[in-house]
Amino acid sequence: MSGQDPVYDAEFKSRYLHPRHWPTWLSIALLWLLAWVPVRARDAFAGFFAPLLVKFAKKQCYIARTNIKLCFPELSDQETEALLLHSIRAGLMTFFAYGEWTARSPAYLQGRFKVHGQEHIDAALADNKQIIFMIPHTWAIDAGGLYLTSLGMPMCTMMHSAKNEVFDWFINRQRARFNGIVYERDAGIKAVIKTIRDGKHFFYLPDQDHGREASIFVPFFAEMKATLPALPKLVKLTGACAIPVLSVYNTEQHRYELIVRPPMAPYPTADLTADTRAMNAEIEALLSHWPEQYMWFLKYFQTQQHSPEGRYEAGIRKIRGQQ
Repeated sequence: MSGQDPVYDAEFKSRYLHPRHWPTWLSIALLWLLAWVPVRARDAFAGFFAPLLVKFAKKQCYIARTNIKLCFPELSDQETEALLLHSIRAGLMTFFAYGEWTARSPAYLQGRFKVHGQEHIDAALADNKQIIFMIPHTWAIDAGGLYLTSLGMPMCTMMHSAKNEVFDWFINRQRARFNGIVYERDAGIKAVIKTIRDGKHFFYLPDQDHGREASIFVPFFAEMKATLPALPKLVKLTGACAIPVLSVYNTEQHRYELIVRPPMAPYPTADLTADTRAMNAEIEALLSHWPEQYMWFLKYFQTQQHSPEGRYEAGIRKIRGQQ
C-alpha cells in the first residue's frame, strides 16, 4: 500500500533491481516469451512437467491429496492420483500462459475466452445492479478477472501479498492493467463496500480458511469447513447481487472458459448459517464438472471444528511415523 491509500501501490521501486531479484526477473522474462509461443505447443511443454511435480513436490501434493480425499471420500487411490495429475497439468498450462496478460493485446486475450451464462451478467447490468462475482480459487482465477476488466467493467478485488515482492509487483500491476483496483487484504472490508457503492463490481474469493474466530462451520463437499460469512453481509450492505463464477482453463480445447451461474436469490436471508452454506453449495456446483481446476494445494481445512490441531500437520506426522 501507499501511505494511507488502501489500493496496492503498483509504482516501480528501484530496489526491485537488486541482484537478489535477478532470478525473479529472469522468470518474468521467460513468462513474457512464452506468451508468444503457439498455445498448443506451450500446453504440451507445460504438461510434460506435471508428472515431475507429482514426484518432487511432495508437501504440496500431500496437501492436495488430503483435500481431495476429504471432499471426495468415494474416490479410489487411483482416481485421486488421476485428479491430482490433471489438476497439476491444468495449473502448469495456466502458469506458463501467465505472461499473456501483460504481453498480448486485449483483443487477443478476449478471443482466448468462451463464456457460458453471459445473460446473467447482462441482466444484472441492465438492472443497474453492482455485481459481487463469487469466484473460488481455480488456476485460471486471475485470467477471469482480467477478462472482465478488459471488457471495460469497473472492478475491484482484494488480494494477499506474495512473499516475493518483485513477483508481487508484477502480478498486481498485471491485475490492474485494465483499470482494475487491487486492495491489500489488510485494507479491510470498508474500502470494498465504499468502492461497490461508488459503482464498481467486486471480485470476491470466498473459500480460504480465515481461522476460527472469523468463521462459521458449514459443509463443503463431504467435510465441515471454517467458512467466512462475509458474502451475505456484503450483499446486504451494498445492495449488490451475488453471481457465482468459475474461471477455468480447458486443457482439451486449449482456451479459457468462464462459467456464470444465475444470481443467488433470495440472498441474503435471515439465516446467516444457511446463507454461508448456500455459498459453499454454489462452489460445489461450479466445480462439479471441473474439479481438476481447483487449487487443491491450499489448506482449506486448516481450522478444525473440534480440534485446535491442523489436520495437515497431524497427517504429516502420522505418515512419517509409519515410514
